[in-house]
Amino acid sequence: MRTRNELYQAAMRTVSARRQTARARAEDARAEAEAAIPALRHAEEEVRACGVRCALAGARGADRSAAAAALAAARQKRDALLAASGRSPLALEPKFTCPVCQDTGVAGGKTCGCVRREMQRLRREEIEAMSSLSVTSFDTMKLSYYPDVKDPQLGRSVRAYMAELLDDLRAYADEFGLDSENLMLTGNAGLGKTHAALAVAGAALDKGFDVIYISSPDFFGRVETLHFGADPGGEKETLLETAAGADLLILDDLGTEFNSSFVISTLYSLLNDRLGRRRPTILTTNITDGTLLEKLYTEKVASRISAFVPYRFLGEDIRLKKALEV
Repeated sequence: MRTRNELYQAAMRTVSARRQTARARAEDARAEAEAAIPALRHAEEEVRACGVRCALAGARGADRSAAAAALAAARQKRDALLAASGRSPLALEPKFTCPVCQDTGVAGGKTCGCVRREMQRLRREEIEAMSSLSVTSFDTMKLSYYPDVKDPQLGRSVRAYMAELLDDLRAYADEFGLDSENLMLTGNAGLGKTHAALAVAGAALDKGFDVIYISSPDFFGRVETLHFGADPGGEKETLLETAAGADLLILDDLGTEFNSSFVISTLYSLLNDRLGRRRPTILTTNITDGTLLEKLYTEKVASRISAFVPYRFLGEDIRLKKALEV
């Protein structure tokens, strides 16, 4: 996972590449036009010369009317040549992707919105690569995959129960902010916990928040390897700080990592740090027994997780149902 600064730098490189491409295409179009219209090069040079004279007059505080009239006449002559060949004057200008900043990444002295949108796209792409699932929305979660049968403990249909649960999570996503509550999505494998968490991630990204998704076994395995091995670049601290400082952290598949005293300590520190920063976290886990959770992670970790709002997913493995449809 990339830090926010790394994401910003990657987005700026993308925007800069767009600008270079737009300018190169404009130069190609200009060369093609000059080859087809022999008088165009002279007309272009006249426009540039008149422009310089107009600018110098303005800089000296002199009357610019004569220079401005000459510039307008030069442009009109050039445009007439282009029109006669079936070309628009705009055909020689770069076609920037972002008209606000002209692909410079800066507008009004601030980072342009196109850079922030590119950062969101890159983060979304990163999350999908790490989770192997698309960052979609709750609209893609079909209630038909949940059994419409009465659950003895619920006393009502599993499908009706899941409809209410997903509606609650959809409302959470719609209203997401830095003051949102922490969530713990529990239930057996294949019931849509990760899908629901990524749907929240999609809504948060659309609102401009930065979202970090980490798979519990991958993340803690990497941190532990760095801690007990060589880490000259300080990658461990970067990983922990990135996870701790994210606007929204999704910690997926808690309970599937190799458990150790180091992992427990790291998990406690991460949760404690995010609670202190008041940054919302979403945990997903197949562990549905609070006693087992405390046994695996100690009372200290369990006490932190007890502050999370629980959502218990019920039903049958959706992935198996989807496989049977193929």
